Amino acid sequence: MNTETKNCQNCKQNFSIDADDLSFYERMKVPAPTFCPECRLIRRLARRNERTFHSRKCDKCGKQTIAIFSEDSGVSVYCSPCWWADDWDGMDYGVDFDPSRPVLTQINDLFHRVPQMNLNGLYQTKVNSEYTHMASWLKDCYMVTYSDYCENVIYGSFVNHTKDSIDNLMGEKLELCYETTNCSQCYRTVFSIDCESCTDVWFSKNCSGCTNCFGCVNLKNKSYHIWNVAYTKEEYEKKLKELYPTTPADIHAVQEKALSLWQKFPQKYMHGWRNVGSTGDYLNDTKNAKNCFVGFNIEDCRYCSFITGKMTDTYDFINFGQGSSLMYEIMQGGDQCQNLRFSQFVITNCRDVDYSFYCIGCQDIFGCVGLKKRRYCIFNKQYEKEEYFKLREKLITHMNEMPYVDSQGLTYRYGEFFPIETSAFSYNETSAQEFFPLTREEALTKGYTWREQDKRNYKVTIESKDLPKNIVDVPESIVDEVIGCAHQGICGEQCASAYKIVPAELQFYKRMNLPIPELCPNCRHAQRIQYRNPMKLWHRSCMCKEGSHGHASACPNEFETSYAPERPEIIYCESCYQKEVL
Repeated sequence: MNTETKNCQNCKQNFSIDADDLSFYERMKVPAPTFCPECRLIRRLARRNERTFHSRKCDKCGKQTIAIFSEDSGVSVYCSPCWWADDWDGMDYGVDFDPSRPVLTQINDLFHRVPQMNLNGLYQTKVNSEYTHMASWLKDCYMVTYSDYCENVIYGSFVNHTKDSIDNLMGEKLELCYETTNCSQCYRTVFSIDCESCTDVWFSKNCSGCTNCFGCVNLKNKSYHIWNVAYTKEEYEKKLKELYPTTPADIHAVQEKALSLWQKFPQKYMHGWRNVGSTGDYLNDTKNAKNCFVGFNIEDCRYCSFITGKMTDTYDFINFGQGSSLMYEIMQGGDQCQNLRFSQFVITNCRDVDYSFYCIGCQDIFGCVGLKKRRYCIFNKQYEKEEYFKLREKLITHMNEMPYVDSQGLTYRYGEFFPIETSAFSYNETSAQEFFPLTREEALTKGYTWREQDKRNYKVTIESKDLPKNIVDVPESIVDEVIGCAHQGICGEQCASAYKIVPAELQFYKRMNLPIPELCPNCRHAQRIQYRNPMKLWHRSCMCKEGSHGHASACPNEFETSYAPERPEIIYCESCYQKEVL
């Protein structure tokens, strides 16, 4: 097969489809895409609402709950206990195929009729962790998203096997960690980035196997270092008492100095370890994973992101993936699944699924919503095996002959994921806004919806600037206060304007001798994601100069990297970076 060049019908840019891509599409029995990889990624991310919650009542039991779907989304919502209960059946909402209307329109209508779970996750595995989303196997967790196997964790995103930690992004096996991004197997690691197997490390970056380090960068198996300078144990402990930041002003000052130091040291072109023949970023233990971001144990995959657990032979995928293969254009799926296409939240032994939502343990279904352990269903209606396959082919033909056409004139035949304009979420509620931000005007011009901040009915009782600067002066009654965020809602970071401190959070700050934060959780999250590289790649050359690491001239190595050329970091290939650090 030869490489094909296509013009994306959305952004109008050319993109390539190579022989491996065509082979995969043939295996999946789907046509080649008409959207480029980036536009396909944005299209999936626009259905991923990770952190925007709304207060509403369960449409079944009437209890007040929080949900990712707002009241005005038109989506029916059940609280988790009601959704997982056996006393209702998605088959009760089944309808016949209407040949006078586009298939995607009919599926979208069904999605709005069938009750959706308020928050994703196996609620049966959560103990005292009601306010968590896309998460399971939690105990005593609060406002944790896309995370599993955590205990006493507050405000975490994509943190796994973690305990007693607050405000962490992309973490694995953390304990007593605070304000970290992309750290793993760390203990008492604070305000640090890209660190592994570290203990008692503060304001550091790219450190591995380090203990008792402060404001360091690119250290390996070092102890008692401050600003990359070695001290004796006694000298370090004395110096640390002088430097230990106990007020917000102290923290800001140390952060600025650390950032300045970090910029002077080279960075590896890619975050990750033990990757073979792979491109992307934030990857571990992968083989032939191309254009993939944030994941581990991936093989023979392309355009996949946020993967946890072993996943193989999959393209255009976001979220989960454990033990699954042969998935294409999926937004959240996994746990022993196979042959999934153009679907969202299809998990646990699903097979041969097309254009479906929130289905568990189903096989041979097309255009279904909210089904559990069903087979041979179309639009939530049961068919005999032969009749099912006959109607399935009829629907595919109909999608090609009467495609969905969006408000911008883009066509969606069989083989394309759902249009962004049919998402139940506004663009700025989703992960698309985090990775590919738009202004309100840009989003509306593209035909997407935009949600203004809900009006808050609370009254601020204390401004963050008036908080005690040192945690030792903070009274227990702070948990009863409504604190005004320092950004005052004008930062463009979906500021909540105000926030509260929960009791477990206060105890953590006291234990770690850290001040009460001055920003609301949304703004703190926005600050952390600035340290995470984008889901984009640029072709660049190693910046190692002649004579540095055994090469007479400048390093000849080239690579794909998520560091854009205009960024200030010094970017090295893996060989030069390892020589520099070791």
